Amino acid sequence: MKLTDLNSAQDIGANSLLVEIGGLNLLIDAGMHPKKEGLACLPHLNDLPPLDYIILTHCHLDHIGALPVVLRKQPGLEILCSPASAIVAKRILRNSVSVMLRQRDETGIKEYPLFTYNELDAVERALHPIPLMRPRTLFPRHAALPDKFQPETPPSHPTAERDNASVNITLYPAGHVAGAVGVLVEHKHRRIFFTGDVLFHDQETVPAAQFPDISLDTLVMETTHGATPVDNDITRAGETARLLETINTTITNGGSVLIPVFAFGRMQEILTILNKARLANALASCPIYCSGLGVDLVDYIDQMSRKAGFVNFRRHILQDLRIRPLDRQFTPIGKDLPTKGIYLLSSGMLVENTPAWRVAANLLEYPKNTLCFVGYCDPETPGGRLLARKHGDTFLFNSLDHIAKIRAHIENFYFSGHASRDELIAFAKRCDPRAIVLTHGDPPAREWFEEELATELPSAKVTNPSPKKQYTV
Repeated sequence: MKLTDLNSAQDIGANSLLVEIGGLNLLIDAGMHPKKEGLACLPHLNDLPPLDYIILTHCHLDHIGALPVVLRKQPGLEILCSPASAIVAKRILRNSVSVMLRQRDETGIKEYPLFTYNELDAVERALHPIPLMRPRTLFPRHAALPDKFQPETPPSHPTAERDNASVNITLYPAGHVAGAVGVLVEHKHRRIFFTGDVLFHDQETVPAAQFPDISLDTLVMETTHGATPVDNDITRAGETARLLETINTTITNGGSVLIPVFAFGRMQEILTILNKARLANALASCPIYCSGLGVDLVDYIDQMSRKAGFVNFRRHILQDLRIRPLDRQFTPIGKDLPTKGIYLLSSGMLVENTPAWRVAANLLEYPKNTLCFVGYCDPETPGGRLLARKHGDTFLFNSLDHIAKIRAHIENFYFSGHASRDELIAFAKRCDPRAIVLTHGDPPAREWFEEELATELPSAKVTNPSPKKQYTV
């Protein structure tokens, strides 16, 4: 197998891997870098060979955001994905176009949008959902099969030629978010497994990963939490209880709670937690406001749950919780919100010009209020910068030209959608691969895995691929 990492750096960014195996060129994911702008946020797509298939692991933008650009360059490709991802992919990309158009108007980035609404129709046509945990054989695109393999004579004993120019793929639930999968690629007697983004624990809305318990030749795995030591005292159940206690204390004391969330996955997860608490009479009585893409995605994730499996969410939660829309006539900047309640708003990292960003500018200076972060915040984002500040420090809302003194409580909760580094090491040891390729992690995370794997699996060849460099694995 030959592998090329098309991301522009060894980090969590425009995730995309070119895999050449069994006579096929496969592109696994085509993401958009969340920290970069314009054409710089795309993977290296200019020198792609003719592709046979795209395989999509899940629908977060850092894995899906460049799909329309790939299809523009190579029209007619099939995008193989889980049934759940096929339901939501176009909606996620449509929101990306809207965001790019807004950024073009606000910041003057002339390259935006990188693709148009019209191009999303091609993406929708290209999506081919395949059942999970059922192998599918792939042949080179447009390749003619020998006569004996035409439909009237079903193949029972593949020839050497057919076997050499084909691979089998199997998608396995990855637990990370609705529709996320790991990918097993088999050619002849070789097995290569791509974890994608993986979580080995149940969430409220998505069950844990169900990866195969088999030996592997090559493991290509994410390294997101490589630089994060495991704290065995932190559990999802414990963090859920702490979040509810924080909410109830804040509401009882006359304050409001802002929970910035990622639209796809985390908003629906927190809605489910709140609804379970309400049913158990464990949630303080107050209005709950939601806004952003996450509200729109409720219908899509409900559809995933009913039609695609491996998802547990129903849209009636909005009615059960009596969710209210956020008033777009915002309270003046720096003034506390007149209606006390829970504000569950996009975006998870407090990106500028989002509902969460705007409401934070109202709540931050008042000591009765609480901001609850329930997902990863990159240190360079507004959310990451706010978490690095101390109580009493000042914080600049740049696009609002407003400086606030931090008087509200700021809490950070661990609800990660990624496996811990110890869990990934344990999975690697069970697979006992000959080779391991590290992806989806910042340099310190990858370095930790390199050192740990040298001890735990000394016979495995570990590769930390440099961008655009081809490796034979």
